[in-house]
Amino acid sequence: MTAIELRKATKKYPGFTLGPIDLSIEQGEFFGIFGPPSSGKTSILKLILGLLSQDEGQVILSGVDCKNLEVSQRGISMVFQNLALFPHMTGRENIIFPLAERGAPEEEITNRLDSVSEVLHVSHILHKNPSQMSGGERQRIALGRALADDSRAILLDEPISALDARLRENMRVELKRLQRTNNQTFVYVSHDEEEVMAISDRVAVMIDGQIAQAGEPDVVYNYPNSIRVAEVIGTPPMNFFTGTFSADGRYFECDKLTKPIPLARKVRPGEPGTLGVRPEDIHEDAGDDSHEISISSVEPLGSHTIINAELGEQLTKIRAEGRIIKPGDHAGRVTFDQRRLHLFDKDGIRLPEGGE
Repeated sequence: MTAIELRKATKKYPGFTLGPIDLSIEQGEFFGIFGPPSSGKTSILKLILGLLSQDEGQVILSGVDCKNLEVSQRGISMVFQNLALFPHMTGRENIIFPLAERGAPEEEITNRLDSVSEVLHVSHILHKNPSQMSGGERQRIALGRALADDSRAILLDEPISALDARLRENMRVELKRLQRTNNQTFVYVSHDEEEVMAISDRVAVMIDGQIAQAGEPDVVYNYPNSIRVAEVIGTPPMNFFTGTFSADGRYFECDKLTKPIPLARKVRPGEPGTLGVRPEDIHEDAGDDSHEISISSVEPLGSHTIINAELGEQLTKIRAEGRIIKPGDHAGRVTFDQRRLHLFDKDGIRLPEGGE
């Protein structure tokens, strides 16, 4: 069942237009939205919640057009980036606030509070005010308020961006567990693509007010439909080489490389294009098709090392697993994994996988 649907939804701002947005989110789905800052991610949440009204198109919740529905009538909860807790209220009072506001019976309030507190492990801090809580505790209280209201969907706007790295990792696991336990629809927004990809069932990539691509995380990562999408997915980012496909369509030729790159399939003979290769798909190899590199710097990250190297005349990032490398150690040779190359036409659109 479709829980949230946007049909050609458009919101116009001075100098910026969001949409038209076409998006369907299923009941019980953990849906992620990411993209660069100011790409329109939060505005989509506000359209769903009703804090913004679309200029064109529709917002549909469980089959009902929300054009004339107020925020309170939509049955949606939102966890804001700043968490928006009431500083003068205890954790208990913050959690039960939406229930008390709509006049829920005391028995229902108690049952919902007990249930949420058990799931979130916050029973021991319900007596505290937000100023007495850690960042992770405030996060759990904000989530508790959303969960207690038994909403049809919960919208999360970069809710863990202010936490330290280790706590963010823990909260990612916790969010996924909560969503699965309660079988609720979560819509999660963040500018951190790794964070969104790690916990979402499906993701949408926002660029300049448009959904550039949507799908399962591994599909979006392995088959970005354009250079614009490929640029924002992956850490370190994809390497790009601009050139021309050979006359027989079997090689990619680039002025910055000393030799052509063999392709696994025949594509657009003689046409200009771009070849993309991820850092993990460049391997040390001294074969006939290899390219000489000169290491300029390294980033040791424990389980792997990021090598910044000159490949031909272009700075290229390479991910080497479990190696200790120092700048200037040697000028090695590498090859590209033919099975993992990303080929784009002159307009930056991904070429079909079957070849031409």
